[in-house]
Amino acid sequence: MTDIRRVKTMHYAKLKNGHLAAVLDKQIVGLTEAASRLDRPLPATCLHELIAAGAKAQTEAEALAMAALQQKVACVDYDSQLLQSPLGHVKRNIFCIGKNYAAHAAEIAAKLNEQTVVPEYPVVFTKATNTLSGPNDLIPLHSGITEKIDYEGELAIVIGKRGTNIQPHEAWQYIFGYSCFNDVTARDIQRRHNQWHLGKSLDGFAPMGPVVTPTYGQPLDGDITLTCSVNGEERQRAKLALMIFDIPTILATLSKGITLEPGDVIATGTPAGVGMGFTPAKFLQPGDQVEVTIDGTLPLVNQVAFE
Repeated sequence: MTDIRRVKTMHYAKLKNGHLAAVLDKQIVGLTEAASRLDRPLPATCLHELIAAGAKAQTEAEALAMAALQQKVACVDYDSQLLQSPLGHVKRNIFCIGKNYAAHAAEIAAKLNEQTVVPEYPVVFTKATNTLSGPNDLIPLHSGITEKIDYEGELAIVIGKRGTNIQPHEAWQYIFGYSCFNDVTARDIQRRHNQWHLGKSLDGFAPMGPVVTPTYGQPLDGDITLTCSVNGEERQRAKLALMIFDIPTILATLSKGITLEPGDVIATGTPAGVGMGFTPAKFLQPGDQVEVTIDGTLPLVNQVAFE
């Protein structure tokens, strides 16, 4: 069997009808339809099932996607409007890492008239399950609740197998893939309550997608670049190598006495350039379009609601 990893860049997605899909060669392949039309087994009906089923199911899904692409079955041109958040839902809170880029820690400290302190250990918080949304979903304004909505472009990783007390050298064996993520934040709520959970857990405040790109147990290159733009203006740009705590360290920290489960999402921190960091601040406004890009996966685009 041809190793698809050497042939195409494979991504997994979820269609608006809820079916599992693959994205490759600028085509969306509906795997449920492809299995039916090609009379082949369907290894999973959703990404959660595929992750839980393990490497054999993933290989079968990739072979099905390639066969469908070669025979032009169940294929349409790529359009993120056809997709929802690739996981559809998260089973528990999204793990998040704060102040994981030194320049971002510095810009926030400057705005708060505080001394910049580089964390000695990863700063961990969570976003509630109700926050998850998908590509092209509107970012809610939550009028009357917040007046200072900010963007934070991030790389999210998706856990691929169950693990506790994971050692850094084995961390990538527990990761299924990665995706673009926007840690949307209500800065006024965040400051008012002197903690982060409420300001980051409003409905719809975690756009993710449009795909999850498998890593096959291999580390992501430190030269991979993350960017975030608002209305076409680039606000954030950084290489993954600039993280204070790398992904193996993050997994080792989170899994100490806490079991990570397949399908868990970890947002790994945002670089400098958030709206709060500008003078005057550049908080999101109704109708603004936010785009997060990461090398090797597909861009995430969301618009702020008008009301």
